[in-house]
Amino acid sequence: MIKIMIVDNHPVFREGLKSVFDSNPDIKVVSEAENGKIALDLLDTVNIDVMLLDIRMPVLNGTSTLSRVKSQFPEVKVIILTTYEDIGVFSKAMALKADGYLLKYATTEIIFQTINDVMNGKVIVSPEMLQNTTDYRNVKYELSEEDLDLLTRIDRGEHSSKIAKDLHFSERTIKGRLTSIYSKLGVDSRAAAVAKVMQLELIRL
Repeated sequence: MIKIMIVDNHPVFREGLKSVFDSNPDIKVVSEAENGKIALDLLDTVNIDVMLLDIRMPVLNGTSTLSRVKSQFPEVKVIILTTYEDIGVFSKAMALKADGYLLKYATTEIIFQTINDVMNGKVIVSPEMLQNTTDYRNVKYELSEEDLDLLTRIDRGEHSSKIAKDLHFSERTIKGRLTSIYSKLGVDSRAAAVAKVMQLELIRL
């Protein structure tokens, strides 16, 4: 039997997840915690195989908890179960050696299968996160630092005429560069271009 700890600061979500596991005789929830500090304290006394870990929690958040679990209890498999689709959060969790990264709307079957897979040494990631990562890599490869600087200026509210003057280009050149950026991003407006690179965390404003 696979022993589970649920770490999430929403009691309703924890209860719902426990009721889901009640239907699976091969998985048992043996502990739960509302934040990372409580979870780490419990690991000194409770033997578990897999931790289902949220990201946003008070006292000690998910990534900090993940780092400490992997350092102090390396035998415990950790699956991030969160609403966060941010590339930055995902990348940090994987760098900290999370064994899985699932979004909270994953089906019961996917959660069960992921638990079994990580117990067999696999690393499982939601397809949505893999797609986001692919988008990130493709866009990052396509956009130059000059492109990102231009989009940063656009988001600050600077007009093409001012940008052209500051960068010593003609306004026509700036507009041409923007058209090229739209093509790279698959968008058709300044607002959409800025929104996409912010979503992929290529610029921070």
